[in-house]
Amino acid sequence: MSKSRFPIGIVLSSVILSSIIASMQLGVAFVDPEPDEDESWELIGPFILVVYLLFVIRYFVVNEGRKYTVSAFSTSVILSTVGVVMYDQQIGGWFWNDDWVMEEALIATIRPVIILLLLNEFVGLADRAGNRTANAGQNYLTSQIRIGLIASLPLVVLNPPWTIGAIVFIPTLILFFIFYGASTDTPLSLKGN
Repeated sequence: MSKSRFPIGIVLSSVILSSIIASMQLGVAFVDPEPDEDESWELIGPFILVVYLLFVIRYFVVNEGRKYTVSAFSTSVILSTVGVVMYDQQIGGWFWNDDWVMEEALIATIRPVIILLLLNEFVGLADRAGNRTANAGQNYLTSQIRIGLIASLPLVVLNPPWTIGAIVFIPTLILFFIFYGASTDTPLSLKGN
C-alpha cells in the first residue's frame, strides 16, 4: 500500500455526526418542544447522514486498502446490530417495555466497536513490535482497519431502537460495490481489439 495521509476528514465527520445522532436519540439536543408543527429542519440530520455516507463511499472506492476498510466497516455495523438485538432479547422490545433504556441500548451497540478498536490496536502494537518499527502510518493493515471502524460509528450509533444502522448499511454497501465496479471498468473506447 502506498503512503497517504490519515483521513482526518473521515474521522472528524464520523465523530461529529455520531455525536449529533446520539444527542438526538438521547433527547439532549435538537428536541422539538412542539412536535405537532411541520418543520423542515428535521430533514437536516438525514441529509447530513447521506452526504457523510457518500463521502465515505468515495473514500472507500479510491482507497488502496479498501478491502480492509470496507470489511472493518461491515463487521462493525453487523456486530453492533447483533449487540442491539441481544439487548432487545434480554430486556424486551422498546415499544412495550418500560425497562428498555436508550442509554443502555447505545452502550450495547457501541461496545462491540470499542472491543474491535482495542483488539486492532493491540494486534497492531504486537505487529509493530515484532517488525521492530515504531511508525504506524497509513500503509499498515491496522490503520486501514481503524479507519473502517471509525467510519462506521454513525451507523453504529443510529442502530437502536429499530436497527436503522443495519438498514442504512445495506444500500451503502450496494452503492460501494456499484461505484467500485464502475471505477474499475475500462471504458469501451480504451479496450484493445
